[in-house]
Amino acid sequence: MKIRKARNRQVVQRTIFLLAFLAGGALLLFFFYPAVLSAGGEYLSPEGAGEADVVIIEGNEVITEQMVRAGIGLIFSGRARSLVVVYKESGGRPIGLPDAYDLFLRDKISDLGLKKDQIRVYIVPQEHPITLNEARIVLSKLASDNIRSAILLAEDFHTRRSYWSYKHLGEPLGVNIIASPYFSEFKKDGWWQNSEGFRSFFGESVKFLYYVLNGYLPLKSLVTT
Repeated sequence: MKIRKARNRQVVQRTIFLLAFLAGGALLLFFFYPAVLSAGGEYLSPEGAGEADVVIIEGNEVITEQMVRAGIGLIFSGRARSLVVVYKESGGRPIGLPDAYDLFLRDKISDLGLKKDQIRVYIVPQEHPITLNEARIVLSKLASDNIRSAILLAEDFHTRRSYWSYKHLGEPLGVNIIASPYFSEFKKDGWWQNSEGFRSFFGESVKFLYYVLNGYLPLKSLVTT
């Protein structure tokens, strides 16, 4: 009887402690939430420094001119020498796109100020896990061309998952990756005040944890860059 009472007392004490801990955390978040959420945004969009051989633009089914110009800006600033554009091809190509889409993109990008020999276009399939398989294909091509470093231009809070996918697979190939987040739909500062920023943050948080829990990325990706 005494043992049971003692155990019940311990359960009550732990419950009170946990509730107090959660209440304290809630108060901290309430009073300091801008700083906490800002730190979360920094976590999901790490940014490195330094120069590299190429800039990788991680595109989707659509390659925007804004993102291409951002990549070209990194080259014109002296941080890299050439551009790699990654186009994710779905099962069916949209009507209106030419068959030789890689050549078409090279022509269009060269109109923005780069020489054609500075532009590579890699068309990759969308196969699960998409970001990891994309990184595997792109890095294999870069390594075969003796490219040893790359600035990865990724979209907003997708940056951490993309960066670690490239970094994790690039290290054995001797390819160093520098992260460079690109924000077009919302500003990094105050992202929680924008519906698109809110969707991107929580969506990419879940996807990043999914990659870690499924072993696609190492545990150290949670705490280091």
